[in-house]
Amino acid sequence: MLLNNRREIIFVYDVIRANPNGDPDDGNRPRMDEQGYNLVTDLRLKRTIRDYWLSQSKQVLIKRVLKDDKKTVMNLQDIVTKELEISDVDKVSRDELQNRLPEKYIDVRTFGAAVTFKNANISITGPVQFGIGKSLNKPEIVTMGLTTVLSSTGEQGAGGMGQFHYVDYSLIMFHGIACEYNSKKTQFSEEDLKNVYEGLWMGTKKLNTRSKFNHNPRLLFAVVSKENEFQIGGLDTKIKLKDEENILSCEDAKVVVDELMEILQSYKDKILKIEFKETKELTYLYKGEEYSSFADLISKIGIQLEEI
Repeated sequence: MLLNNRREIIFVYDVIRANPNGDPDDGNRPRMDEQGYNLVTDLRLKRTIRDYWLSQSKQVLIKRVLKDDKKTVMNLQDIVTKELEISDVDKVSRDELQNRLPEKYIDVRTFGAAVTFKNANISITGPVQFGIGKSLNKPEIVTMGLTTVLSSTGEQGAGGMGQFHYVDYSLIMFHGIACEYNSKKTQFSEEDLKNVYEGLWMGTKKLNTRSKFNHNPRLLFAVVSKENEFQIGGLDTKIKLKDEENILSCEDAKVVVDELMEILQSYKDKILKIEFKETKELTYLYKGEEYSSFADLISKIGIQLEEI
C-alpha cells in the first residue's frame, strides 16, 4: 500500500567519544556551528540507512562498486547500465529510468536520485527528506594523537602519526518529513517507510568503525497526519535540554518537552496517531515532572500510539 498519510519524523541518538560526521575541510574534526552545537549532514544519515539496507541484501543504487579491475570505482551510469542490463546507453529513455530506478532501488523510492545519461538526464525527488541534524547539547571536541606501526606506502619505516578528533558526548536530533504526495511518484509504500525506521534505528546501532563507534538510538517518533498535506512543522524546535553544557551521558540529559506536548495537544484533532520507538535512558521533563518514557507522556494527552 502506498504511503497515504504524511509523517513528521524526529530521530534522536547519542554519540560517546566518537566522530558523528567529520568535516574534510577542517581536518575531519566533528562539524560544529558558531554557537557550539554539533552538526550532522542528512547525507551522513542517509548513508547510515543505506549501509544497513545493503547489509540486509536490499537493492540500493548509491553505493561503492568496483569495476572488474577491482581498482576503479563505478559511477552511477556504470552501475545503472550494468544492473538494469542496458545494452545501448544511447537509446535509454528518461521514462525508462523514471520507472525502473524506483522500482528496483529502495533508496531511489525513498530519497530520490539524479542520474545522467547522454540522452536521458533525470532527477527524482524522493518522499523522505531530512534536515541537518543538530545536537541538543554543546559537546567538547577532544583531539588525540595516532601512530601507525606499519608504513602505508610499503616502504620500510616506523609508519606515521596523525590525529583523531571526537566529541565527548553529543545528543543529536534529526527532523524529517515523509510526504504522501511524492510517494505516488516513486511508488513509496508503507512497507518502505517501515524499512526507513529500521534503517534509522538498527543502522545507527550497527555503526562500528572507530569514528562511528558508540552510536546509540534513543528516540524515534513520527506524527501521522489525518489529512493529506497537513504537518505541524518545526517539531525539532520544540525539544530542548534543561542544561546544554557539561553533558557527558544520556543520564545527564534532561529533555524539556513542554512546548512539544503543547503543540501536539493543540493539533490533536488532526493527528491520526504517533508511531514510536524508544529506549528508557533519557529523562523527559514535562511541567516540572520527570518521565523515563516518551510513550507515557503521549498517553497523558490522549493521542493514539503505535510502537514501531
